Amino acid sequence: MSLDTKYRPRTYRDVLGQQGSIQALRGFIKSGAGWRQSYLFAGPYGSGKTTLGRIMARALLCMSPKDGEPCDECDSCLSMMSGTSDSFVEVDAATNSGKADVKKLLEEIGYSSFSGNRKLYLFDEAHQLSKDALDALLKPMEENEKGTMDKRLVVIFATTEPEKMRQTVLSRCAPAFIIRHVSSEEIADRLQWVCEQEKLGWEREALLLIADFTEGHIRDALKAIEGVASACEGSVTLKGVRSYLHVDRNDTICKMLLSDNGGSLSLADELLESTPVGTAYGGLLSACMYAISLGMGAGTPPPYWDKDAIQKIWDTYGLSLLSLSDSLASRPLRPTSAMFKCDLLKWKLGGIPKMEVPRIEVPRVEATLGVPKTEEVPKSLKVLSLSDFARLVKGHLNQTM
Repeated sequence: MSLDTKYRPRTYRDVLGQQGSIQALRGFIKSGAGWRQSYLFAGPYGSGKTTLGRIMARALLCMSPKDGEPCDECDSCLSMMSGTSDSFVEVDAATNSGKADVKKLLEEIGYSSFSGNRKLYLFDEAHQLSKDALDALLKPMEENEKGTMDKRLVVIFATTEPEKMRQTVLSRCAPAFIIRHVSSEEIADRLQWVCEQEKLGWEREALLLIADFTEGHIRDALKAIEGVASACEGSVTLKGVRSYLHVDRNDTICKMLLSDNGGSLSLADELLESTPVGTAYGGLLSACMYAISLGMGAGTPPPYWDKDAIQKIWDTYGLSLLSLSDSLASRPLRPTSAMFKCDLLKWKLGGIPKMEVPRIEVPRVEATLGVPKTEEVPKSLKVLSLSDFARLVKGHLNQTM
């Protein structure tokens, strides 16, 4: 069994972070209001939204919930944990997204399950449900069971793209439960505990690097632990993690930016030998934006990037990196290695206009006021003395008389 499956949280106590959401979910169960609305869990892949949905489902169907959590002892909890429950249906919306698929499920609502409990549905990747499928869910989600405040249909939605969910569906759910980012320290603590359970050697710096690199995706972090341990004879070392996660790829990208034209092309060939071209584009774009952020005091690069190298990139190129970033962000849908090297070399040779900080020239103000300096007066103008001006006026008057 893989580590991400073996150590998937089974209770709220096992979930990292998310204390606000967990408190609210427990409250629904303790107050008896669990069946009065549907639920939506949103967050990036591997963050635990489906896991939270499953725990909530067990609590809703539990015969004797304890402090808002499933007891994990009743027949309902045991059957759900073993995957044999006839009351809980988990649907992959990515492959069952049509109206016909949903209509088939809804036909079962009017019938009690064999255990006598209500049916509960969890739609994973719910944003992929078609418009017609969502429309088919609206009415039973809105209707109450006769004589109660409970809804006829309660659905748990899990999605990575909540903005694609229809507002009419969201209005029938409790406020969305957004999976919050978990700190690298917390994830490293969990990874350390897993290593100890599995009798794996570990280095704290290696665990922190995995936590940072996976950006809070605990599932990816556990998979990385498993992969590194397999490649490093049961130990999770910093060297092993850097090799497994291809952190050395980032070092090559930094060297590529700082090298001369020929060196950049050679390093680009070296990078593309082991790196998909799309990943190379993304890595180069990240290096540019980390340098810009560092140079403008907006943040520091994550630890799997060489901060000194990123700083040197900023010191060398400054805001001209923005023109390269713009080019990389507009790469074709099907980029090739040649395109990657062309974009890089064209920028280094100045083919891409480099964006500079606009300079505003402030006029110099002289300390003394009055007539400009003599050399600044146009030659067509003659400066007269008071006596010369008087003679000029007297002569003009004599002519007119």
